[in-house]
Amino acid sequence: MTTTRWIVLAIVAVLTVAAAVFYYGQGPQPTETASAPPPKPSALAPASDQPEVHYPVPATEAPEQAPPLPALDESDEAVRGSMEKSFGKAPVEAFLVPTEIIRHLVATIDSLDRGPVPLHFRPVKHVPGLPVVNAKGDTIVTLSPDNAKRYEPYISALRAVDAKRFADVYRHYYPLFQNAYEALGYPGRYFNDRLIPILDHLLATPDISEPTQLVQPKVLYQFADPEVEKRSWGQKTLIRMGPVNAAAVKAKLREIRALIALKADKP
Repeated sequence: MTTTRWIVLAIVAVLTVAAAVFYYGQGPQPTETASAPPPKPSALAPASDQPEVHYPVPATEAPEQAPPLPALDESDEAVRGSMEKSFGKAPVEAFLVPTEIIRHLVATIDSLDRGPVPLHFRPVKHVPGLPVVNAKGDTIVTLSPDNAKRYEPYISALRAVDAKRFADVYRHYYPLFQNAYEALGYPGRYFNDRLIPILDHLLATPDISEPTQLVQPKVLYQFADPEVEKRSWGQKTLIRMGPVNAAAVKAKLREIRALIALKADKP
């Protein structure tokens, strides 16, 4: 596999798995209020050349050997093609939403501490399956421990990620993530300064002892505990996937954070 194909494959595979774990493996779920859809790029203010930076992305160790970056608007074909050559066409078609991949990843990450982006901004296809619950009386059900099994393929993939390689790939491809973030409506702001607080927000998700109680006032489930229900959809998804899976996700996020969360030098 060429260096270019490896870098493209790694960055998309890692972030796609993360997005799938946090969102699209859920099926019908506790009610969420969707965030406003990302604005169209043509309606946005121009990107700033020098955004204020609190967590600068470290430079790559050998920038002279790095392959050239595609333009953001022209990156989908290269990303999809690299994945098809590595994994085969059938699994890529079954898993990846092939348009505006980096833009959708950035929009999804940006929304993790509030309500979710609309489904048509998803970077991966919806995982089939419904929440597995156990009945408890007429009004309250509990989330079954078997529900965690729905996330196992994603958790296994996430555990296999080499955090250092991911950090190297993220550093190389950072300009495209920065461009997508500014185009999302944040000119003059730095994407890594958004990503680090998102990671901290997810890592602060409380550990909820099982069984997790749900109510179903209408069609969708809600958490019975109002303090849990009012949390962000990122934290609620970690709670919903079960404590063992949530711990695995947090462990990998801590590894990645340690590699990309350098503090800027103060003047």
